[in-house]
This record gives sequence, C-alpha cells and structure tokens, in this order.
Amino acid sequence: MSSPDLVINRRSAFERVDPEHLRQLAAIPSSMLGDGMGRRRGLGPKVQALAGAVAFVGSALTIRCRGGDNLAALVALSSIQPGDVVVIATGGNVEAAVVGGNYAHMAKARGAVAIITDGLVRDLDELDEIGLPVFGAGITPNGPFKTGPGEIGVAVTLGELPILPGDALAGDRDGVVAIPAARIQEAIEKGRTVQAREASMADSNARGEIPGWLAQLIEAVPVRDLD
Repeated sequence: MSSPDLVINRRSAFERVDPEHLRQLAAIPSSMLGDGMGRRRGLGPKVQALAGAVAFVGSALTIRCRGGDNLAALVALSSIQPGDVVVIATGGNVEAAVVGGNYAHMAKARGAVAIITDGLVRDLDELDEIGLPVFGAGITPNGPFKTGPGEIGVAVTLGELPILPGDALAGDRDGVVAIPAARIQEAIEKGRTVQAREASMADSNARGEIPGWLAQLIEAVPVRDLD
C-alpha cells in the first residue's frame, strides 16, 4: 500500500481546445495575442524558452508538484493526449529540475506539444535534440525527488496567472500566453486585428515614418525641453 505522502489526486475529464481553434491561434505571434488580450495574459520572465523548437499551441494539462519533486508529473504521463501542453506548477521552486531528457522523451512520444513549468529544467543538449519546446524558470543539474504528493487536472498558477485544464496556451521565443477556454474565439479575433494593424505599418516603419495615431499621441504629451 502506498504511503499517504505518495497520493496523487487526478482529475482526468476536461475538454481540450478545438483543433481548428489551435490552428488559428498558431498563425498569430504570442505578442499579438497578448496585445489583443489586454496585454496581461503573458506568463512573464519566470517562464522562458529554454530548449527545443520553440513555437507551439495546445491545450493545458495541468499538474501541481511539490517543490523539487516530479512524481505527479510522472503519473500525468498516462493522461497526455495529442496536442496537450504539459503545465507543471512547482510554486517557483529552485531546488531541483522537474523536467529533463527522459521526461521530455516520454511526453513527446505520448503526444505532448510542449512542456512549461515555473520550476527548473536540466539536460538541455538532450532537450534540443528531442525538439519538444520546453519553457521554465532556469536550469540546474539537480534531479528531482519522486515522493509526492501532487495533483493533476486542477487549477494552477504560473507567472502569477491562473491556468485551468483545457485552457489554450501559445508560445514562441517571446514567451507563453495563457488564454482561458471561454475567451479563445475572442483571442483569435483580437489577435488578428493586431496582426493586421502591424502588417499595415510594416512599410512605413521601415522608412522610419511616424504613423498618424502615434504623432497625435506624442503631440498630446507635455514635453519640457531642457536645452
């Protein structure tokens, strides 16, 4: 019989993001999705691209691990479905890596499209070879314990943002944007609006021209010349 410390609470039933919505999100850079969502849905500097082919979109499979321990993440391997983003919340623990080469190999083989954590990572050379996007708070050679406890399929917090199982996650070299399931269509529409606006400015930007809206903004700002 397992020790009470090993208990992993698992909630397996939740709805993943529609594949067509994922396809549409994949066509929009994370910065433009973030701008469209009010400039507050990025996970921030504590969750950075560390290894692998970085760009991804997918559905959140959420995991909460005890700091320095990845037993819950190992148990969650059997819950991964194709298109899932494995989200490992550690409370920002920096004692040990919760993701390494062995884990990434298994997660990718089961269909994961990315791993993101607010904890640490190791085996960077191996992770680059695997090619699975891995985002984290940093690196260490220290390996994790496997003593639990933990939870799977529950609300977690990364980078001060709540993430629920089945939320959409989109990442690239700029970082990761978390999109609540109920706002995915909104994110697509607003992201496309930002994308179109940026495209319309490309030529004038290259010529160093100041667009009309920016000229008006600058004109309205009180400026004191000190010469």
